[in-house]
Amino acid sequence: MKDRNKSSQQELRIAIILSELRPGGMERVVVHLAKGLSSRGIATMVVCLQNPGELAQELEGTGVHFEALRSLASKDISALWRLRTLLRRFCPSVINVHDYASATYVVAANWLAYRTPIMFTAHGLLYGGLDGLRRRYRFFSRFFTRLTAVSETVAERHKEYLCWSGQVHVIRNGVPAIQRNARLRNAVRAELGIRPDVLLFLAVGNPRPEKGFEDLIDATAILRDTEGRDRNFAVAVAGKLTDSEYCWMLHRRVEERSVQDRFRLIGFRSNTTALYSAADVFVLSSRSEGLPMVILESMMAGLPVIATHVGGVPDAVGDRGLLVEVANPEQLAFAMGRILSEEGLADRLGCVGREHALSTYGVDRMVDDYIACYDALVARKAGA
Repeated sequence: MKDRNKSSQQELRIAIILSELRPGGMERVVVHLAKGLSSRGIATMVVCLQNPGELAQELEGTGVHFEALRSLASKDISALWRLRTLLRRFCPSVINVHDYASATYVVAANWLAYRTPIMFTAHGLLYGGLDGLRRRYRFFSRFFTRLTAVSETVAERHKEYLCWSGQVHVIRNGVPAIQRNARLRNAVRAELGIRPDVLLFLAVGNPRPEKGFEDLIDATAILRDTEGRDRNFAVAVAGKLTDSEYCWMLHRRVEERSVQDRFRLIGFRSNTTALYSAADVFVLSSRSEGLPMVILESMMAGLPVIATHVGGVPDAVGDRGLLVEVANPEQLAFAMGRILSEEGLADRLGCVGREHALSTYGVDRMVDDYIACYDALVARKAGA
């Protein structure tokens, strides 16, 4: 941990605000950050504007003050007022907001409270849906004191989106070390009906168009036809399944490609250590990403990584994994085939990836970087 005046650390009071702690990479960053701040004696409050979400339980007993406003309506004035009341009671020295949907409420509530410095953290590459709201978010971004991002690519994208004239500070995501477990491996594979001799490719993410899981389905079919039907491999996708058109499309595509015996959508799994223990290889087929937590987690777990060349992934993976073009099932299948056929490749990539993740993407380093940004904002306000 970086040297820092202890009394100054105790003066920090951080309010972290987002829509919901649903299963997702950005939300896991918030959980790790909040727990890390609290463990250092920094008063920390996490506020979800909507429902608590599945990950909220991970903050129980950590000393983090948690509130969920359960606001599901558009232009909810009562939620704005309740947020303003929370801010006045907590008296944060910095407000750190992590998504655009929350930003409008934060800016308005903060203006009605103490006008505390607001730091906005950008996590993704804005995959569709936000272009129509660009003018609104540009206006509200005028009230941000600092803009941070999880990678250089994300920083450039949001700087352009917001017409941000200042510096964007990059704070790379951090994840805890993961130790794979043989007992968990056997339990998960038995549940899924996957034999010990089957090489399991794992993908993790809530099914949405930007995840490109249709490309992974196509790659599975290509790999089966290339390697032969008797080659022992399977693909599992862990993520929250919904009644969306995209999810139904994935189910139909599995049937159309006749890969039901190879490809499984296994739903949300809270025990990520068990998932990474069960797997042999991690695959990211995304068409848009910032710096996905699942890449860092899989590297921490010592899994070899196959990933699309998107967002901050190339910087994180480099030559310690296999990178392929976006929306290219043929390249994805070829990379998966290399893992199947090249002796020692999986072990080598897994080892160097883990070493890199441990040295570069630990939680303590991430928390240090956030604290440095918070300190700078408090000092700037004091000197104003």
